[in-house]
Order: sequence, then structure tokens, then C-alpha cells
Amino acid sequence: MRKRRKQGEMGSGSVNNRGQALVELAILLPLLLMLVLGIFEFGRAMYIKNTLTHAARAGARAAVVSPNLTTGSVPANSNCSYPDFDSSDSSTYNSTSYAAACNSVYQGIPRDGKTVISVTVPQTPPKPGDMVTVKVTFDGFNTVVSKFLPIESKITLTGETAMRYE
Repeated sequence: MRKRRKQGEMGSGSVNNRGQALVELAILLPLLLMLVLGIFEFGRAMYIKNTLTHAARAGARAAVVSPNLTTGSVPANSNCSYPDFDSSDSSTYNSTSYAAACNSVYQGIPRDGKTVISVTVPQTPPKPGDMVTVKVTFDGFNTVVSKFLPIESKITLTGETAMRYE
């Protein structure tokens, strides 16, 4: 007949497992948190990149039908107001495409000096069939990890679209 051991009594074949789960958790928890944060950050970056591409597409649609289009760039401003088109003032030639792109930048992307909208044409004025490129750049993406750790993690995200001038 076997002799029963009392609780807490160590026998010759038993191993003390009391702290094993806590040690395993302490080892794996930081790795799991980094994995989850990495997935979260990748999702945020992809969302912002898709938004920038959508804004560039909206700006390109407006640009390909704008008269007197020129190459230029401006920072997106908070109310997306740009001077109305004036045929005597070349700085207003791209205002409709700037406004269209700026209005498509939303949620999570500030319309300040960190977001820049640029229009590129091969020649001024463009001819039908020329490729017009609109690029929206956001230079202010910071990861959540950089708020907890003293690391520099500024990332530049860009959305770009090219369409034929009509």
C-alpha cells in the first residue's frame, strides 16, 4: 500500500512547481505585448497610408481637369482653404486640386505643416495625355512605443497618384 504524502511535503520524485507559471508569464508577457503593439502600429500606419493615397487620388482627379496647372506644393491647412483660381496669379492655379486633396485628409492625420500636398506636371501648361502626379506626404507618424521608451520613431508616410491630363 502506498503512503500518502501531506500537502507541501517534498518527496524524492516531486518537483516544486509553485512559481513556474509566474516565471513563464514574466518571460512571455513582454514578448506578447510587443507583438500586439506591433500589429496595432502596423494597422495604424496602413490606415494612414490608405487615407493619404485616397487624398492624392482626389487631388489628382481635380488636377487633371484644372486649367493652367503648374508644379507646386503647399502644406495642408486646418480649414482647407486656398485662394480661388485666378488666371492672372499662377500661385492659384492648383487651388482646386489642393483643396480636393486636403478635404480628403481626415481622422488621425492633422492638417498642419506635417502634411504636404504637391502636384507635379511634366510641362506648363500640360497637354492632354501628360501624366499629372499628386503626392500627399505626412511627416508626423509617431509610434505608441516612442511614448513609453526614449526612442526616435518618426516615420514619413506618403500617398501618390498619377493620372493623365484631359
